[in-house]
Amino acid sequence: AGYGPSGFDHTQRFVGSWVYQLPVGGQGQALGNNPALSRLVGGWEFDGIGTLESGFPFSLSLNQGVHNGAPSWPDRICSGQLSNPDPARWFNTSCFVAPPANTYGNAARGLLFGPKLVEFDLSMVKNTRITERFNLQFRADAFNAFNTPAFSVAGINRSIGSATAGKITSTSIDNREFQFALKLTF
Repeated sequence: AGYGPSGFDHTQRFVGSWVYQLPVGGQGQALGNNPALSRLVGGWEFDGIGTLESGFPFSLSLNQGVHNGAPSWPDRICSGQLSNPDPARWFNTSCFVAPPANTYGNAARGLLFGPKLVEFDLSMVKNTRITERFNLQFRADAFNAFNTPAFSVAGINRSIGSATAGKITSTSIDNREFQFALKLTF
């Protein structure tokens, strides 16, 4: 029963980041010969971090044990996976039943996987050189820019026999957030 993937196992995980400076308004770039226009349209960059990952494995338990207080887990009678899971029904609870009294169930640990994560944090940054020593930076950041819900594996009711078994009640990241900042470096 203890055999299975670790609770923090990600089968797939990709994190990519980028910084793209717009090719206008600098020395040797388009509009670089016009100082006023260069200061207005130059110095912009687009930054981001993208995270894509598969869900964490999770284990099931019983709402009421069959061993007078000793640990119990269910019997697995079919896969339990749904083709289109959603927060209201993440796995097929009818695939798991209480074992006979005073026996242990056959459901191993980490047999199902929680929701995947897709998150993009994006920034638009404007760097303006005031003098050779002073630089003013304005930035606008969007965390979870596309407001993609990331449902939490910790929020899954895993207790077979409970009326809310298989439901997800929480998220693992916040909704979209914006942040604006002004920074003077010297």
